[in-house]
Order: sequence, then C-alpha cells, then structure tokens
Amino acid sequence: MSLAWTCIGCFAATFVSAIVPWVNAEIMVLALPALASSSSALALLVVIATAGQMTGKLAVYWAGRGSAACPSPRVARMIARWEPLCAASPGRAAGLVALSSAVGIPPFFVMTLVAGALRMDVARFLAAGTCGRLIRFGTLVLVPHVLAGRPWA
Repeated sequence: MSLAWTCIGCFAATFVSAIVPWVNAEIMVLALPALASSSSALALLVVIATAGQMTGKLAVYWAGRGSAACPSPRVARMIARWEPLCAASPGRAAGLVALSSAVGIPPFFVMTLVAGALRMDVARFLAAGTCGRLIRFGTLVLVPHVLAGRPWA
C-alpha cells in the first residue's frame, strides 16, 4: 500500500475513533510501525493520526459547546458554576485538557465535551489537545520500538 493511502486511512480511522468512543485509536497507532517503511514515514503517520484525532475531537467539542439543552438541571448548575472558573484560569483548563489527551485520565472524550460546554477557547483546546495526543501517540510507537532494540532507519 502506498504511503498516501496509508495516510488517508490513518486520518480517517483516527477521525472516527475521536467521535465514536469505542473505536480505539491507540490500537490503530500501535499498528503504524508495521505500515511505515522508515522512521520519517512513521513520524508522518503519528502526525497524521494526531491530526485525524483532533479533527474529530473538534466536532465533539462543538457538539458540547452547541448543546443548548442540558440533560438535567444538575448538569446546568455545574456548567454555570464551572464556566467562570474555566474562563478565569484558562491555563489550568488547558493543562487538564493536555493531561487528559496525553494519559487518558480523565477520559479525553468526556473532557472534550466538557471543554465545549464550558466554552473553553477553541484555539487553546486545540493546542493543548494536540500536544497531548502527539505525546501519547509518539510514546505508543516509540517505546515498543526502543524496547525491541531496533535501530532507526
């Protein structure tokens, strides 16, 4: 399979995994070394996977931001309480998004919805999420490669 088709498939699969929580992006990313013919192709695929994942997360973010009707009065009260705190401390909010996107705790899907509902700045969300996903996906492909003692091509 050519690198172009691999990139398209990687983007599409990670995009879907961002929107559909039970489709696992990490398993797809773990398969990338088998598809890459060189370390530069592998790095490109990690960037493509991150781009696909964050493009899908933007759709989830906007869904959270655009949800006019809260599921319950309790959730509406929580959003009303947390929204000013998020706005007053955007660095902490971005740090939580970065942590969630890098380690998965709290789940990044949930944090994406919350970031949208709390009206977190979209550029800040995108930057923090992208950094975290690059760390996560890069680690997923790098650690097994290093532990196997494979030289870089």
